Amino acid sequence: MQTNRHNNTLRKALLVDIEVGRELMIQIGLEEGVASENTIVISQFIDQLLNRLEKVTETN
Repeated sequence: MQTNRHNNTLRKALLVDIEVGRELMIQIGLEEGVASENTIVISQFIDQLLNRLEKVTETN
């Protein structure tokens, strides 16, 4: 039961972080271009968050 609660909390935090990252990526992409190094770095970070979210979701 405790693991489930921890996973739900982690899942919610990951979703928030993913959304913030997406908003930042869009902003940087509009300012610097979608192929800028900063946009790509943020995109890769979001990918890592999405991978973690998938693992947490599979555990539930």
